[in-house]
Amino acid sequence: MTAGRWRWRGQVALAGVALAFVLFPLTPADDVISSDWPAYATGAKLVVSNPSHLYDLDEQEKVQLEITGGRRLVTLGIHGILPFLAPAWVALVAVPFSLAGADLGGRLWIEFGLACLGLGIWLATRPRPWLESLPAFAGVPTALLLLNAQLDGLVVVGAGAAIALWRRPYLAGLALGLTLMKPQLVLPLGLGLLVARQWRVIAGWAAAGVLLWAPVAIFNWRWVLDWLAQTGNTVTSGSREVDLPHLGTLLPASMQTDAVAALTVLSVFGVLALARRRTDNFQRVFAVLVAGGVLAAPHALPADLVLVGFALAVWGQAEWHDWLLLSIGAVLTAVTPAPVPALIGVPVVLWLLLRLSGVIETRRPRQPSRQTAAPG
Repeated sequence: MTAGRWRWRGQVALAGVALAFVLFPLTPADDVISSDWPAYATGAKLVVSNPSHLYDLDEQEKVQLEITGGRRLVTLGIHGILPFLAPAWVALVAVPFSLAGADLGGRLWIEFGLACLGLGIWLATRPRPWLESLPAFAGVPTALLLLNAQLDGLVVVGAGAAIALWRRPYLAGLALGLTLMKPQLVLPLGLGLLVARQWRVIAGWAAAGVLLWAPVAIFNWRWVLDWLAQTGNTVTSGSREVDLPHLGTLLPASMQTDAVAALTVLSVFGVLALARRRTDNFQRVFAVLVAGGVLAAPHALPADLVLVGFALAVWGQAEWHDWLLLSIGAVLTAVTPAPVPALIGVPVVLWLLLRLSGVIETRRPRQPSRQTAAPG
C-alpha cells in the first residue's frame, strides 16, 4: 500500500475522531456538572447579580450549590467548591451560556470552545489544506479540553486570528485580546512582542485589554485587585500541572512562592532564547512562543496542552511521532496524581519546543507551504 493511501486513511480516521469530539457533548454520557463548567457558570451569575463579590468564596459557594443542585464537586479543598478564579471578563463571556441553564449551557459552552479551537487552527494554517492540521484538533489534548469544559479554544482563536491579521498589526493585537482569557499562558508571547518592538501589535493588545476590563470595572473597579488576591489559590502542590514553575511547589512552604516566581521568569527567558534561533521564520517563532507559554506558565493543566498542538500545526512540519508524543503525554498527565503530571509534561513540552526551535531535527525539513517571513 502506498504512503499516500496510508496518509489518506489516517486523515479519514482523524476526521472521525474530530466528529466524535463534536458530538460527545450532545450525548447524556457527558456529565457537564463534573467538569469546570460550574465554576464558569458561578462567575457568570455573580458578575450579573453581585459583581462586587465576584471573588468572594462564600458567595461563590451559595451560587455554585444552586447550579449543581446541592452537589459538591471534588476539588483540592478550596472552600469546598470549584471556585471561579479566572479574570472577570471570562465570567461575562459565560453569561449567555449560563442563561441557557446549567446543563444545556454547559454543553453549548463546550461546543463553543471546540468551534473556536477549530477556527483558530484554520486561521493560523491557511492556505494549507485543513486535513493537514487535523492532528491538532483530533488529539488527546482536545479530549481533555472538552471533558473539562476549558476555554483554551478562545486563546487559540485569538492567536490564530492574530497570525491571519499580522499584516494589520493593530487588528492582530486586538485579536490577541482573546488570549487574555488565560493570561498566564501567554507570558513569553507578550515579552517576545516587547523585545521585537512590535508596538502597534502591543497597542492593539492593550486596547483589547481595556475593552475587556471596562465593563466589569463600571460595577466593581477593584475586581482586578480581588482577582490577583485569589490567583494564589490556583498554584498548589496538589494540582495536576504540566508547567515548569509548578516544580517550585515541591519545596518547603516558605520557599514555594519565590521558587515559582523564579522558575516562571527563567522559563520565559528560556523560551525567548529558543525563539530567537528562528527569527527568519515567523510561523516557527510564533509557535515557540505559544508552546513555550505552557511550559513557563505558573498554572497550566493537561488540557492546556492543546496550545502545544496548535503550535505544532502553526509550524506545519510536525511528524507523526511528535503528535504521538503529545497525545501520550496528555494521557499520562491527565490520569496520574500530582506531582507526576509536571514530571511528565515538562519534558514532553520541552522536547517539542526543541523540535519547534530547530535545536533537534529528526529529518531534513520539508519546504513550507506558505511564506515563513513575518507577514508585512
